[in-house]
Amino acid sequence: MPKPKPGEVLVRVDASGICAADRAMWDGSGPWSLPFPFTPGHEFTGTVVELGEGADERHGVKVGDRAVAELNITYGNDFFRQRGLYHLADSMDVIGATLDGGWAEYMIYPADAMIHKVPENLSNAAACFTEPLANAIHGVERADIGFEDVVVVSGAGPIGMGMLQAARLKTPRKLILVNPGAAKRRLALTLGADMAFHPDDPELKTALADLTDGRGADVFLEASGQTQAFTLGLELLRKAGRLVVFGVYKKPVAVDLNIFGEFKELDIRGGHLAPFTYRTALDLMSRGLVDGDACVTHRYPLDRFEEALERRPEPDEVQIKIILDPQM
Repeated sequence: MPKPKPGEVLVRVDASGICAADRAMWDGSGPWSLPFPFTPGHEFTGTVVELGEGADERHGVKVGDRAVAELNITYGNDFFRQRGLYHLADSMDVIGATLDGGWAEYMIYPADAMIHKVPENLSNAAACFTEPLANAIHGVERADIGFEDVVVVSGAGPIGMGMLQAARLKTPRKLILVNPGAAKRRLALTLGADMAFHPDDPELKTALADLTDGRGADVFLEASGQTQAFTLGLELLRKAGRLVVFGVYKKPVAVDLNIFGEFKELDIRGGHLAPFTYRTALDLMSRGLVDGDACVTHRYPLDRFEEALERRPEPDEVQIKIILDPQM
């Protein structure tokens, strides 16, 4: 068991999520290159078992508290950190990549980590969903959704389902989910979607035309990581529409650049990580405004992590977030 140094927090891991980024690091298919060995797991929640010197005052936690930590640890006079863009800092460590993560029985929350207590009424599964939900909230905030907007969410994974629920709280006029899986589309209708379509369903374009007098969607939130979803967003958006790109893509997208300026004057906004949104995520779940438990669909013991990594859904099965439970 590791021993916490001054300012550090030792936790017993209660749950740790599996992310598409973890799979990409495991099989080498993603845009990241990291040398093994390291302990993955950047979505996690744990119970405090020991505090390093000064950690109680530094982080506001005590032994027995449940807590999550933000995955990115930044340092010093970094240009972006000084401007409140700490999630984009060049001087950064990442828990679950450059620092050991949550796929373990115990882990250390670093002294420089941003640590947040987990509300008592949240399950460990929901607490483990904090990180993807916080990312989703950041993506939704990037979109500047208004009351009269017609919003399309593309993708029904953890980020997409988190975006759907967070976008619903912005009270847009209509909220539409686009995803190939019928079971996920049915679940989306229970989590806030007004409509849900397969991306190839011609009724999708018909519905948008009817809702907007033919203009198109005001906002398109892309969380699927599929290149065809990005081009679909360009097609569905109205002139001067807003597209937030939060997916991670395995191949480049070929697109006619004229659509950004000459034809539609689109506003394309990237989204990355979760600056200042962890507390919001915990609060929304604690108040029952976002259902984190509904998004955690499968649980495995820690020693079956390879099986969990390789798991793929059966036809018409809902698989959103898989977590590892070291207590199983």
